[in-house]
Amino acid sequence: MKTRTLRIMLRTVSTLAVVGLAGLAAWFSASPVDAFVPTGQPARPLRAPPGAPSAWRAPDWLPASPDLDALVYGMDARGPERGPSVSSRAAFVYDLDANRVLFERNADVVRPVASITKLVSALALVRDGGNLDSGFCVGAAQYPTRSGAPSHLSTGDCLQGWDALGAALVASDNRAAFGLAAVAGQDVDRFVEGMNQVSGELGMDRSSWTDPSGLEDENLSTARDIARATVAVAAHPTLSLVSTAPSWDIVRSNRPTPRRLFSTNRLVGRDGLEFLASKTGYTDTARYCFTSVFRTARGQRLVVTLLGAEGKLTRWADMDRILAWVDAQAAG
Repeated sequence: MKTRTLRIMLRTVSTLAVVGLAGLAAWFSASPVDAFVPTGQPARPLRAPPGAPSAWRAPDWLPASPDLDALVYGMDARGPERGPSVSSRAAFVYDLDANRVLFERNADVVRPVASITKLVSALALVRDGGNLDSGFCVGAAQYPTRSGAPSHLSTGDCLQGWDALGAALVASDNRAAFGLAAVAGQDVDRFVEGMNQVSGELGMDRSSWTDPSGLEDENLSTARDIARATVAVAAHPTLSLVSTAPSWDIVRSNRPTPRRLFSTNRLVGRDGLEFLASKTGYTDTARYCFTSVFRTARGQRLVVTLLGAEGKLTRWADMDRILAWVDAQAAG
């Protein structure tokens, strides 16, 4: 496990520079899962409301966390539709510490979610115990279903699971997302079945998946369901670290030098924001999407999902408006 820990550190040096020396020491002394120590205020323990599925339990493939109870008991609650002025077609804003919905708009409307799908692919990988140290070579099985989709990988590139996971979550690489099936030791169809099982286990009742990358319009979900998946990623130490890395160096055994890929999240590294999970997405149908769990300068942990922003910069402008609105609410 320490070898694997050092591997993650080398791949995410930019992230560790932000975290600081204290975080660095923790990574030397523990495994990726054991090293995860949440900071800030802990989530308030949740109780199942009347009529809620009280028998629901967080899946055992995720580390124990009180935040996971919010997936059903907190996020199912309806929130106010009056709030920040956002342009995205669907929005969901949740206070993870107070366990309440702060704002929602069309949060249960089913729509394509583009590359945000890759969060569910990553969850399916860890659910099925994929070995990130295992290797594979990119071939026909990793060819995205929609022609013309960009990728930093070429046929014949040989890499390890860490590289595929980093390329998929950090740079939103489509062939890398298909490669996660190979990392799990499965064909793509079986891997997609696992993605749909993940949705069921996380209470994402309005979601369905047809490919690991999100290129197909049949990858469907809602802002509320995507918020659930994002919280699950934030609760998993390895996925949290990878999805929030500002860059990722992929090593291909058939190439002489590593290639650095940069995050599609333009807010990563912004002063006053500590991301615990994030993912962008875009297709012509889904438009511009973004989901994240982050801690503000005030120490407040928020979950924000934005779907269907029309313009390339709209989702970031919406995030700015949400942050300003939350700060105004906190200031009273």
